Amino acid sequence: MKINKNKFNFINFSFLFFLCIFNSNAQNQFSANPLASEADPEQNFELKKIYQLSYEKKEFSGDDLSPFKPRTPTPSRLFTADLSMPETFQSTNNLAKKPGSFYRAYGEIIFIQGTLTDSFGVPIHNAVIEIWQTNSAGKYHTLLEAGSGYIDKFFSMSGRAITDNLGNYHFISIMPGATAGRAPHINMNVYHPRFGKLETEMYFMNHPFNFTDYQYLSYPELERKLITAEVRNTDILNPNSIKIITFNLVMKGIHQFKKF
Repeated sequence: MKINKNKFNFINFSFLFFLCIFNSNAQNQFSANPLASEADPEQNFELKKIYQLSYEKKEFSGDDLSPFKPRTPTPSRLFTADLSMPETFQSTNNLAKKPGSFYRAYGEIIFIQGTLTDSFGVPIHNAVIEIWQTNSAGKYHTLLEAGSGYIDKFFSMSGRAITDNLGNYHFISIMPGATAGRAPHINMNVYHPRFGKLETEMYFMNHPFNFTDYQYLSYPELERKLITAEVRNTDILNPNSIKIITFNLVMKGIHQFKKF
């Protein structure tokens, strides 16, 4: 049987032309930028949503956890607190009960915890953290006359803690009372021979008095977030259970053990 060469060449040409068209469409469909093709608008819309979701997953909702990007340091307090600061701090991290006493201070018990790190998240150990606050009636003992009825004789107005090798610190205290025009807060000084001194203050998340406190509102929004501690209950089903206050601190500087 004889084969018509012209017909055979036409078939080969048609087959090659079909392959070229198919490859062109495939390249448009699976190119590096799938959104560039407008052959199927509905498909492009779906691909666009997928790409948007993939990029959103790469973004952090909070601070960038990259070890190569420094964290924002905890801001210093805007207003001095020297008038209320005691001359001598108690050498205990339990403000709710004086050493050797059978009685505890009046008010709601709170547990304060947190970590102290440098600008790159490396823990700072052996740092001294000193705190002082009002009693449950909203009074600083240092600003009251001796024998005042507002003095809680079972309450240690100040305390001291030293960070461990992981930068952790803890305090037991009571919820400080609010003073005129001020939200409940805790004053805090941090000392370290390498990182210097940090004077700051800690507020409580979602406390209704925060947004009427002129000092709290004087901070920029980002700094307000950094000086506001997270508050949660030990028992999520019992709002009257002991509150755990988490307040992490960042001191400006680079730790001697950071090698990257």
